[in-house]
Amino acid sequence: MRVFYVLLAAASLATSFCTSKPSGITGPGNRAVHLLPYHVTAEPAVFETSFFPNAQVQEDSVTIDLMPNFLGNLPVPSGRIIATDPVAMRTTAFTTEFPHGRFPVELAVARFRGAERVAFARIVFSAKPVARWELALIPGQTPLLLHDSTYYGYSVDAGTALFIDADFMTGLGNQLNNQSTYEQLFIKSFEPSSPGKFYPTGFLYAAQSDTLAAFTTGWGDGSYATYVGFDYQNHPCRLLTDFQVISWK
Repeated sequence: MRVFYVLLAAASLATSFCTSKPSGITGPGNRAVHLLPYHVTAEPAVFETSFFPNAQVQEDSVTIDLMPNFLGNLPVPSGRIIATDPVAMRTTAFTTEFPHGRFPVELAVARFRGAERVAFARIVFSAKPVARWELALIPGQTPLLLHDSTYYGYSVDAGTALFIDADFMTGLGNQLNNQSTYEQLFIKSFEPSSPGKFYPTGFLYAAQSDTLAAFTTGWGDGSYATYVGFDYQNHPCRLLTDFQVISWK
């Protein structure tokens, strides 16, 4: 079911552009921003340290290994970013204006007890350390404390979510168009490369350019909060969705 909904969204994206370049899943390429491990002071620290090499988290008696997965560089032409799932297709961007350009999308993939789950998905806008985290807001929402028991989140009904610049949302309007053209591609993209391997956790999809990043969502369906990391100059340097695999509150 997850693959089917991602298929619908991506198929309509490709048919809505007059493309001169091939459409489909793209390779990661080279990182536009290189972020090295550093001494993390902003809480929750796990938002950063989960992406460091050889990261581990202890949850009760379970050791969780965290593996970084670089999907590719996402274009952000408008600075207005949307996080949503391909079923609800929320079209409202966050109120924070992000830098313009192409920026790495990374997953922190948790492995434990023979399972694999995406714990966090993020966009890295600069290599500067995070000074503080705030809950990402859309228009009409009021700020909440980071450790508040309530939070704003986007609903996931397909076990999959995506990051996309608001300028590309028009291409996702007709989700039911020409799905058969892309069926084989998107089913294969979420299948293991060989028996016994883990399922792929995400990809970048291109129609003229790399227009969206799609990834699986922790335990599947739910409501997931997104956070903005600001540097010491008060500039946004991260955007991160927490899929509630790692406890930090």
